[in-house]
Amino acid sequence: MERPVPPLASALGAISEANPEDYREAVLRQVRALTEDNQRLFQSALRSEKRFRMLAKAVWKVQEDERRRLARELHDDIGQTLTALANQLQRISDDAQAQDNVGLKNRLADALDITRGALRDTRELSRLLRPTLLDDLGLEVALQWLVRTLSERSGLPMECSSALGEQRLTADLETLVFRVTQEALTNVIRHSAASEVQVRLMRVGNLLRLQVSDDGRGFDPADLNNPDKAGDSIGVRGMRDRAELFGGKLELKSAPGQGTRVTLIVPVEPGDELIAAPKAQG
Repeated sequence: MERPVPPLASALGAISEANPEDYREAVLRQVRALTEDNQRLFQSALRSEKRFRMLAKAVWKVQEDERRRLARELHDDIGQTLTALANQLQRISDDAQAQDNVGLKNRLADALDITRGALRDTRELSRLLRPTLLDDLGLEVALQWLVRTLSERSGLPMECSSALGEQRLTADLETLVFRVTQEALTNVIRHSAASEVQVRLMRVGNLLRLQVSDDGRGFDPADLNNPDKAGDSIGVRGMRDRAELFGGKLELKSAPGQGTRVTLIVPVEPGDELIAAPKAQG
């Protein structure tokens, strides 16, 4: 049974028999039409991707604004309330000591320790949500604080070095690098069983490069695609998505028993550079 001839092919065949030159022109017109259609589709896809990135970046900025608001409320409202409570407990404790009420004084001392611990935790949570150092003194100072804080909390030796100096970048770009560092270090503390961690920040031309490496147990990166281990891949996907919002990329290198290295590479676009950060007061 013969297969039916497509109308376009039949028409072109008829033209080719009648006039080869007309046949060539008809083919060229079809190719041009297909090329124009493909170009329109490509441009439409680019516009859709641009709109998606703008929307995703807007959502990300809203999240950061909410973090900033919560951090301020924790510091200003709950923090001040706990400070006032600690001061009041201290005064009552002093009165109990003056009256030689040892039992009450001991109970108040326990309550005072709990209150001061809650105050420390509240202040630390506030800084982790949105460190004022990042806004006030810049990325390098904020990273040094983050590394020092997480090292003290976890007992894991961490080292941070930066070649950025006092150079300031836009708030969005500094926040991106800070959040990726924070997520990478959190993953190290939770999963790596490492004995040391290195954080490196440098700039090469118009590229900003962040590297977080550890000497821990490592893993097979293919496991990130395993549905049974989806929870372990959420943090990596989040870092990668954030990097792509700024035209950057996230590279992950690891193997069982060989540690892990996370590298963020993001372009510094015109307008991303600001004035130097103010120096911290001694």
